[in-house]
Amino acid sequence: MSSSRTRLAVAATAAFALATQLAIANAHASPAPHAAAGPAGAQAGTSYTAAEVLAGVKKNSTAANQVNTKPHINTMTRAQNVNVYQVATGVYAYSSGMAIDDDGSDPDPDPDHQGDTTFHDSNGKALAAHHVPFFVLGDDCWDRKTPCPHFFYKEHGMSGRQFALMFYNGKVIGSIFGDTQTANDQTTSDNDSRELGEASVKAAQLLGIPSSGTTGGVDNGVTVVMFSGPSWVVNGANADLNNNAQALVQKALDTLGAAMAGTNPPPGGTLFEAESGTLSAGGTFDDNHSGFTGTGFANTANAAGAYVDIPVTVSAAGTKTLTIRYSDGTSGARPATISVNGTSHGTLDFPVTADWDTWSTVSISVPLNAGANTIRIAGTTSGGAANIDSVTVS
Repeated sequence: MSSSRTRLAVAATAAFALATQLAIANAHASPAPHAAAGPAGAQAGTSYTAAEVLAGVKKNSTAANQVNTKPHINTMTRAQNVNVYQVATGVYAYSSGMAIDDDGSDPDPDPDHQGDTTFHDSNGKALAAHHVPFFVLGDDCWDRKTPCPHFFYKEHGMSGRQFALMFYNGKVIGSIFGDTQTANDQTTSDNDSRELGEASVKAAQLLGIPSSGTTGGVDNGVTVVMFSGPSWVVNGANADLNNNAQALVQKALDTLGAAMAGTNPPPGGTLFEAESGTLSAGGTFDDNHSGFTGTGFANTANAAGAYVDIPVTVSAAGTKTLTIRYSDGTSGARPATISVNGTSHGTLDFPVTADWDTWSTVSISVPLNAGANTIRIAGTTSGGAANIDSVTVS
């Protein structure tokens, strides 16, 4: 669990508390709700810089895209002024300070150091705060409500080791979701699960932030951009996780930059609309919820086994990644079996989204034949499948 120590801002760190100063293109334009506006003139396949992506993130951090309805607490300053925004489909961002978490398997002289972290490496060992750049989110919903008035990671397709970009003072790094902030049932701390803005020693070091667990950190200027879904979970042992996270930075910049610029599909992929397929009995192709691509989306019947078949074509046979764009505005996930040309390749979970107008993605790797293929997404519960917007093959 995250350290229970009270964070105190120190004067020595004030010089590091400058917010990133970057020009935002077309700052006068106001994006529509859930729209993702990004760098002007961007095209699919463009390589994006950290400055361009951060500009788009800031531009999309508007009231229309705010996820939480109650403000979070800046871990360093204790001010309740931190909000979370959906800046693109399945991508969430907040700006806060950075308090230093030194928990984990590395020894540390900080008297509040704890030897375990909520999430572990792929070998089941506690993360190492001095070796792995990780960020911290609330352990539970402080408000005990569903949906949570505060950003609660389990409601947004996130799990342990979820990838995020972290921006500070012109730098960008990759990091993972590694630890959680005090839960409601822990009463020994004045911290609570509404807090945002804590990250590991390694994350601070990579960003040039004072990294002491007792006197380090900065009050503001750190932007964390979290990518949801299983395709953005980083695997590896403590010795590998930093390199594995940094290897994803440019991919994340390019994927998010393209999404914010409104280019579909993401770089390197080909998009196939669900409405080009066929539905089992009782299903309909609808357009009554906003945010879809193409002319609509697939709404299967509310029955176990209800499916949508989506035709996809590839030039060469091989293992491909299917990224399925969906929405699920109910209170529970809608798992579905994924089949290719009549052969099942397992069940994929489709976590709940904020509402039916909010879209997210899940991914799975499957073998495809050269030429035409049929992807079947079949719900396994009485609710049928989630609303399916498209499949991107990459």
